[in-house]
Amino acid sequence: MKKKIYIYGSILFLGDFLIKLLIKNTMNILESITVIPNFFSITYVINDGAAFSILKGKQIFLILLASIFLFFLIYSIKEEKLTKYKMIYYSFLIGGIFGNLVDRIIYNGVIDYLDFQIFIYDAPIFNLADIFIFIGVVLILLEGGEHGNRIFRKRYTN
Repeated sequence: MKKKIYIYGSILFLGDFLIKLLIKNTMNILESITVIPNFFSITYVINDGAAFSILKGKQIFLILLASIFLFFLIYSIKEEKLTKYKMIYYSFLIGGIFGNLVDRIIYNGVIDYLDFQIFIYDAPIFNLADIFIFIGVVLILLEGGEHGNRIFRKRYTN
């Protein structure tokens, strides 16, 4: 089961990498293609910060942070008894973190391209790797750990 995590994580990474490569090779920076008017565009930007451009220009720190997280994930995978649920969230986290880490190393920033406008709010531009990380984190929070599962079962199943 542990090998499957790395296989699925690699597949997710490869999907993210290929989309970013397509964007980089077919668009100019700041070029935007409207997909759904007033809602969704593909806009090519390079984010040299983290989410919402925090830590802008701190590439070495962000590379080290991502590397530490990957090391922690790999250690956790080796040490934990894995369920199918954990296999899913570890795969998403590894694929997403590695996808953005490779961008930081190669391009000195992360290639972002998913650009949504919701009414008058123009959301920050993000990428598929960000979605993978978000899904992985949400799944971890939903799991709640063993203690959280006992509380959930006791509180909501009686």
